[in-house]
Amino acid sequence: MECGTRKLVNHSRHRRGFSLVELVLVILIIGIIGAIAVPRVSGAGQRAAVASVKANVSNVRKAIEYYYAEHKRYPGYTSGGIANNTKFIHQLTKFSDARGNTSDTRGGQFVYGPYLRPPFPANQINGLSNVQVKTNPSDANPALNAAGWVAVLSTGKFRVNASTEQLVDRGGKAEEVADMLNKAVADVKATIVVMGG
Repeated sequence: MECGTRKLVNHSRHRRGFSLVELVLVILIIGIIGAIAVPRVSGAGQRAAVASVKANVSNVRKAIEYYYAEHKRYPGYTSGGIANNTKFIHQLTKFSDARGNTSDTRGGQFVYGPYLRPPFPANQINGLSNVQVKTNPSDANPALNAAGWVAVLSTGKFRVNASTEQLVDRGGKAEEVADMLNKAVADVKATIVVMGG
């Protein structure tokens, strides 16, 4: 059998570098892609914060309903019937008895819950995870930087402690903002119009 001879060719003299026009075109294309991608990526973090708040509101509302189904009252009351901010969080994140007393461990009378995995979620808009409980909807709202969440114990309503403007500025849509704030969609849309949106 005959073995073919390989012909080695020196390609180094046939090789040429990139021309200036080719380099300019590559840089121009990369610049265009960057101009398109950067604004989309930079707004993604803000939209993610709103999505996180929306998911947390939904999860806590479900936990409140589970608590109500087992205790026949909304979380946030001490066994003496006094509204308490810390009790609200403990009753959702710890084991509880029929009266709403809480324990870190299951056993004995502490057979209910926990309804949420601790720690209690933080509001991604202001970074706070504390809850301001109100006994009635007409009670004063906390300052925006004083609490992460607001719970109304008489109705079981739960909302994020943020302004419409904060949520819309971070990419929130009118319908989801209204839901997170327990507001009418028309009210949120009116605020967006005033904001110039």
